[in-house]
Amino acid sequence: MQINQIRLVVLNISSCLCTFYNNGKANVMIIDNVQTKENYRGLGFATKLIEKAINMAKDKKVDCIELVVNKDNKIAKKLYRNAGFEKKDKEYYRLIL
Repeated sequence: MQINQIRLVVLNISSCLCTFYNNGKANVMIIDNVQTKENYRGLGFATKLIEKAINMAKDKKVDCIELVVNKDNKIAKKLYRNAGFEKKDKEYYRLIL
């Protein structure tokens, strides 16, 4: 399986890591590690970043975009909902080695 990663940056203020792969049924992009410098939060940079990621996914013919958000992060949840993301009934597991 081939996996590609691209780090998107908006004015060196907001960034995220986008990972692309094919799960056997669809081309998927995972958005991970979304960050905006503290002094710039609430100014729309994360919104621009997510728009940039969505447009890149469309250009790369991605079938779906997935991301994980901390259940208590209300600001991030609002950002993702406003961008069109919908909550799914998946459980998330992690094994730290």
